[in-house]
Amino acid sequence: MGSKKHKTAVVNGVKISEQAVSFELDRLVRFYAEHGVSAEEVRGCMSLLREKALEQAIGAKLLLDRSQELDIQVTAADIDAEVEKVVSQVGGRDNYVAALKAQGVSESDFRRELEKGAKVNKLVERACSAVPEPEEREIEAFFAAHKADYASVNQTFVDARDGIRDLLRHQARGKAMDAFVRELRATATVEFVDNECSCCGHDHD
Repeated sequence: MGSKKHKTAVVNGVKISEQAVSFELDRLVRFYAEHGVSAEEVRGCMSLLREKALEQAIGAKLLLDRSQELDIQVTAADIDAEVEKVVSQVGGRDNYVAALKAQGVSESDFRRELEKGAKVNKLVERACSAVPEPEEREIEAFFAAHKADYASVNQTFVDARDGIRDLLRHQARGKAMDAFVRELRATATVEFVDNECSCCGHDHD
């Protein structure tokens, strides 16, 4: 397969890897799929989604750096909880152990990576602590604005309420995080460079 050149970034002297961008892209694709966006629509927006994924990868790097600067503390119980999430995602502890072995990663090294993630999660919760929960009127207004879409999949307001609440919460937290990351970015060095991509599973064009 021929390689493609995609834009990536160097944040405070550290290059954002294609794997980091792909990770964020996968998260975006799953999120939109879970909220009713068709696969065809997602494919049509893939270039824009990749740009957003790169921005999210930059933000993730800035958050990681900031969490380390603040020396945010996490407990062994916090890391255990993150491990259990992964165990559940991969279908059990045997699969978890096998996955680590297949990747050549020790559990202690993996726990250190999860510790970094747990610190970032705590920083995110701090940044979003003032974000209010969506009000019922906001949920009702969103449903009314997209009533035809919900009718097409036979969803009533009661069916859709929790999903809409999650979507609005995600959007509000996203705005708060965007503002926080802008603050971090104002004092960071971010440069954009071309990045060879020969193994990404997504059709970006």
